[in-house]
Amino acid sequence: MKKAISLLMAVLCMFSLTACGHEGIEATKKPFPSFEGVDFDGNAVSNEIFSQYDATIVNFWTNGCGSCIEEMPDLEAYYQTFREKNINVIAVAASAGDSEEMRAMAEEILRQKGVTYTNVIPDPESSFYRDFICEIAGFPTTYIVDSKGNMIGAPLVGVVKNQEDALMKRLELG
Repeated sequence: MKKAISLLMAVLCMFSLTACGHEGIEATKKPFPSFEGVDFDGNAVSNEIFSQYDATIVNFWTNGCGSCIEEMPDLEAYYQTFREKNINVIAVAASAGDSEEMRAMAEEILRQKGVTYTNVIPDPESSFYRDFICEIAGFPTTYIVDSKGNMIGAPLVGVVKNQEDALMKRLELG
């Protein structure tokens, strides 16, 4: 009986893991939520940034997320490479708006990692923060947004470099 239960559990685990794959996700276009924020230099940043590029990679990260921090050099490389293709990279430092200490920590992380792409500090009182950022299940999470402000497909959850095929396909480079 124990073997039968163990076998059943193993089969159920296998099916649940296959259900989590991204291969069958249908590409949809939904509007990226409206937002306004500032970058670390105090410049205003909003959805208007999307209209300036054919596509924008929007990465959400937090100060306490090791994978988020480790992927920053890869995102910087994408930023440098894709600029000539009119594709932008921005990030949302999800925890940077929580306090001056969190902002200073985020700024130091960006400096140490050599990040030059725009990083937005969200207002924790905004609906963008409450209704969108707080609903993100895990970090890093990355969205691809077209020039009209629509999200292309489902978010890429986890390190983007490990999902480069999906990234390139959504950017129509693959």
